[in-house]
Order: sequence, then structure tokens, then C-alpha cells
Amino acid sequence: MIAELKAEFRKLLSVRSTYFIVAASLVIVMFFAGFVEGIRGNTAALQAPGLLESESTNAIVFVGLILAFAGLLLMGHEYRYNTIMYSLSSVNRRYKIVAAKFIAVSTFAIVTSLLVTFFSPLCTILGAHIQGATIGHQDYHVWSMVWRCVFCGWGYAAYAFILVAVLRNQIGAIVTYLLVPLIGENILGLLLKDNIKYLPFNALQSVVAPHSLGSHASSAHQAVVVLVYVAVGLALSLVLFVRRDAN
Repeated sequence: MIAELKAEFRKLLSVRSTYFIVAASLVIVMFFAGFVEGIRGNTAALQAPGLLESESTNAIVFVGLILAFAGLLLMGHEYRYNTIMYSLSSVNRRYKIVAAKFIAVSTFAIVTSLLVTFFSPLCTILGAHIQGATIGHQDYHVWSMVWRCVFCGWGYAAYAFILVAVLRNQIGAIVTYLLVPLIGENILGLLLKDNIKYLPFNALQSVVAPHSLGSHASSAHQAVVVLVYVAVGLALSLVLFVRRDAN
């Protein structure tokens, strides 16, 4: 299993798309948190006690969706270029491939989510300093913010990984991954109303902002909903990968 893990981390860190995705995400954070909210921010808004917390949550909800593409492409590239057969021939049990890939994707998501969680408010602080403004006293609950933002970033990556593992098609997984949260769940929300909080992406996003949907569900409750989706999705991915032809 150690050899499989090393191979997956090597794949993740040896492709240009991984670094491009991370760099693009940081540039987006710098623009919105540093320039829009910091340099061009309203002086009164900079005094809001929840400003820096909102910078962290807003960044991970938006940028986390982008960072998850690195994990999606880890498996998607292998299906697109049919190099998955090399992975299959290198192990004696197919489940090891799924486990190694998921651990690599999860590790990447956790590390980059931590980076974004603290990078965004730092950009805002720097932007305000450049503007010559002062940020007011902040209520920043570090540990609560860390686990919620990291969980959100990890959840995005887990959803993306499950989609490509089930569909076994890179383009199909990318399209589905984008359409479900941006269009699909919004349409279903018109029918489900208050129960929209149980849809996968809405549940995930409300972990960092539990009252964003007008519900009284806590972050922990929403995290449990996400974990159920991930557990079921991983089980389905594993069964399909082990029992079907992988190409």
C-alpha cells in the first residue's frame, strides 16, 4: 500500500495542472480578498467584527470548488489517456488503487484548504494596510473556522473524486461536477424548499455557513449529511471499480 500511495502522490505532484489550479486559486483569492475587500474595500465594512471569518468561508466555498479539480484530474487523466491499465497491472487488489488515490486527494485537499483559510484574511489585512485603513476588532474563532473550512475543501475533493470514479469519464465528471451545484441543486431547491439543506453541495457549503439556507441546522449536522454522501459514494465507487472493467 505504501508503494501505491507514493505512486499517487508522485502523479499528483508531477502534472502541471495541479500547480496551475493552485496558482489560479491563490490569484483569485488575492483579487477578491486583497484588492476588492482590502484595497478597494469600504472603510465601514472593514470595521465589521466578522470580516475576516467571512473572508475565510467565502474563499473556501468558491475556491474549494476549483481546487477539487486537481483530485478529479488525478483519476480523470488516467481514463482519458487509458493509462489506468498501468495502475491495474501494478497491484494485486483493485481496491488499493481507489484507497491510495482517495488518500492522496484528501491530503491535497486538506493542505490547500488550510492554505486558503488563512491566506484569504491575510490578503484582506494586507490590502487594508495598503489602502491606509484599519481593520476593526475581529471575532475570529480559529479552531471552529479551521475544521469547517478544511472539511468543506475536503468535501469538494471527495465529491469530485467520486464522480470521476463512478462515471469513468473525465469530461463527463467535470460537466456533472459543475452543473450539479450551479444549476441542478438550485432547480431542485424550488421543489424541496427547506429540505434543500440535504442536497450534497448545499449541505457541504452550509458546513461553513450553517444559516445560509435559512435553516437551523448546525455545522456538525450538515457535516454528518456530507459524510453519509461520501461514504455511500465511495462504497459505490469501490464496487464498480472492483467488479467492472476499469477502462
